[in-house]
Amino acid sequence: MSSLIATPKYASTAQLFVTTQSGTSVGDAYQNNLFSQERVVSYAALATSQQVAARAIDQLKSTISPDDLRSKITATPVTSTVLLNITATDSDPVAAQTYANAVSDQLVQLVSELETSRRGGTPAAGAVLVDDADYPSGASGLGLVTRIGLGLVGGLVLGVIVAILAALLDTRFRRRERVEEVAGSLTLGVLVDDKDRDFEKALDLSAGGLAVERLRELRTNLQFARTNGDRPKVISVTSPGHADGRSSTAVDLASVLAEVGRSVVLVDGDLVSPSLAERLGVGSTSSGLATVLDGQHPVSSAVITDVGGRRWALLPAGPVPSVRGRLWSDDRAAETIDALRSRFDYVIIDTPPLSDCADGALIAALGDGALVIARLGHTKMADLRRSLESLSLAHAPLIGTVVTGEQVGRRDATAASSKSDTPASPPAPASPPSAAPAAPPASTQRDPWQTSDPDSKPPSAPDRSAHGVHRVARENDDENR
Repeated sequence: MSSLIATPKYASTAQLFVTTQSGTSVGDAYQNNLFSQERVVSYAALATSQQVAARAIDQLKSTISPDDLRSKITATPVTSTVLLNITATDSDPVAAQTYANAVSDQLVQLVSELETSRRGGTPAAGAVLVDDADYPSGASGLGLVTRIGLGLVGGLVLGVIVAILAALLDTRFRRRERVEEVAGSLTLGVLVDDKDRDFEKALDLSAGGLAVERLRELRTNLQFARTNGDRPKVISVTSPGHADGRSSTAVDLASVLAEVGRSVVLVDGDLVSPSLAERLGVGSTSSGLATVLDGQHPVSSAVITDVGGRRWALLPAGPVPSVRGRLWSDDRAAETIDALRSRFDYVIIDTPPLSDCADGALIAALGDGALVIARLGHTKMADLRRSLESLSLAHAPLIGTVVTGEQVGRRDATAASSKSDTPASPPAPASPPSAAPAAPPASTQRDPWQTSDPDSKPPSAPDRSAHGVHRVARENDDENR
């Protein structure tokens, strides 16, 4: 920008011819020519010397300093000739012409003095003024339009380079296909970024729209998912980091599963920074998952069956434990999971991010696997790879990935909303022999912990020895005994 508004400069050039005493033979003439060419280089250095500048100032009776004048003068020998160009540059065209002529005059005089022997006689060489400095008709350098054009082109090139570097250094996911490449499997669902939604509340399924449609697609795909040959019932919802949409997805998944008559319990498995109780309006509780795992309360007394009229139950985290590491490695953790499995069709567990601790991987190993959340424009590829490695080390099955934060146009959202205004009634799912009956609204549904026969026992829990964390914990206990 400074080059665009800089004061224009004018250049004026005078030309000198360097000559030597001529000989009588062709050989002398050739030697004299070589001698003159060598002299041109020396005279160019003299043209910008302090002495020539001081003499030129005296000649002009000017107030400029010798250093300032020297900064305005350039002397350039013409290649393979005995010519020397003296150029003066200044913002005033008259001053540029005057400085060039004065320096040329003083250089001719100084050369004559230097080339004359002290004993007198004719100078061995000299400089002759061939062309006086002319009056510059235009500013030197690039014109304003040219400079503006070059500035625009330079800015464009710089912008392209910065954009390319930013794209190379930015490893956040931008497309769902890239998530599938890193995870090595297809995504089970792509949830949209609904800017009008209040994320402190569960998604209103009756409102319809693209967000609800995508959530129902996730439910359908989840019903066809398999881990170890079985449909997953105990599902851990985790993610590489914070703000990936993990808790929102867990709440919405519980709602959409209960919508088709399934009995669902949502578990706040984040014992580091629990949030579901406050988010769902339950408030602080004296009992919860932490006290159940610690043996202080039975799981039946900690589950809240009426969660603001919702169709699913909630097992809050309860008081934050001071030491939580032993809670998930104890046998009571597997017993708690199995007790919930026997009473509900689906157990959805919201876990802390895998970047903070290993709880998410441990919980997924105790259950039927993990749904890993990746948010477009936020989750980084390396973080997702590390999360998948953590699940693999814990022998926790990967149910699939869910992409959140997809940007959609208003037209797409409107079209989806019009479709979902009259949704078709979903077919009644076939219940397995051990499945619980369809759950009515929470305000009227039967307590899942009550049985018609007081002496009846819940079905035996499936063997969890295939999962690494629980198996290792049992082996350590046997060795201690």
